[in-house]
Amino acid sequence: MARLRRQDELSAPSRGVRADTTSPTAPVRQTTLAALLLYAAGASASSGLASTTVALARPAISAATTAPSANSTAAASKAPPTVYIPSSAASTGTAAATGIVRSYAYRGCFLEINGLNGTAPGTRSLQGDTTDEVLPGDMTVAKCLAFCGGGGSGTAYTYAGLEYARECWCGQELASLAVQELESQCDLPCDGDSGTLCGGNLRLTVSWQKYPYQIQCQSAV
Repeated sequence: MARLRRQDELSAPSRGVRADTTSPTAPVRQTTLAALLLYAAGASASSGLASTTVALARPAISAATTAPSANSTAAASKAPPTVYIPSSAASTGTAAATGIVRSYAYRGCFLEINGLNGTAPGTRSLQGDTTDEVLPGDMTVAKCLAFCGGGGSGTAYTYAGLEYARECWCGQELASLAVQELESQCDLPCDGDSGTLCGGNLRLTVSWQKYPYQIQCQSAV
């Protein structure tokens, strides 16, 4: 009986002491629980960091994909120069100057024969009674037509041609050797108006008057 009592006493918990603190498996359970909590916290932090990184990266990728470059914007905003159409010209100075400009009609892009093999020195595409005007940095088609039409030269010339972006040539005849070229050969914008074409390298943008403006005015009187 004494031995049985001794076993009961050893197996029974002591008063004032919690049973789980004397259990040999309690520290193992606590250690395992702590490890699980640490693992869960680490996984949550890694997931949050990854999602934050993705969220931050997405706007940058979207902006880089959709934002136009400075070069493409500039290219789109700058239109190439075009042929000047005298009949649709806006008001140019006085009413007489505007009338002179509008009396011309665009003929096309022509070869400048100056220096061409077989031609005399100084021979040019616009011939007969001729004159010219050079306005570096200021030449426009309207100024050339007004000049050749008598507004500046004092004589109404049948032909007006622009060359090298700044040269205005006036003549009564167009040489037979001055063949018509492709429009793309006259590719220089005017010095005074980058939106319109003023000839090219040994190329003339030519306009002509079938009836000079002064004759039109006299006929109307």
